[in-house]
Amino acid sequence: MLITFRNKTPKIGKNVFIAETATIIGDVTLGDDVSVWPSAVIRGDVNPIVIGSGSNVQDGAVIHVDPDTKVFIGKNVTIGHLTHIHGATIHDECIIGSTSTVLDNAVIHSHNLIAAGALVSPRSVIEEGHLVTGLPAKIKRSLTTEEIEHIKWNAKEYINLKNEYLNEKL
Repeated sequence: MLITFRNKTPKIGKNVFIAETATIIGDVTLGDDVSVWPSAVIRGDVNPIVIGSGSNVQDGAVIHVDPDTKVFIGKNVTIGHLTHIHGATIHDECIIGSTSTVLDNAVIHSHNLIAAGALVSPRSVIEEGHLVTGLPAKIKRSLTTEEIEHIKWNAKEYINLKNEYLNEKL
């Protein structure tokens, strides 16, 4: 469901899949080939949210802002099931694992894997190429080349799955 709020209507790129039970509100921009899965909520009611091309927002994820924060999510990012993103920046080709939380003004650079259930604290900066785990989240180690390739593969798999869903609707 797309909802206009404060005269801002979500902007949707090409070849985007939005599940019928997903809700996208206000000042939200979705790039091309984005997928938003069942029960996800993307709420740009008081500040903008931008989600880059090829990214996916999985079931039950919540992405929102407050008057002091914005959300920017780069290209080919996976936002896992039941994840909460609040006023954060996530650069290209990351996986934000299921049930994790990324809080206000945190910055996650490219090629990071935030483990399921992790809590990235406000104003944290995660430099490129790490596995990040825990409450609060801490860098556990550098990612291998194979793990970085898996992040890219995962985004492509969700693009393929999204395309199947779009083709079924036709």
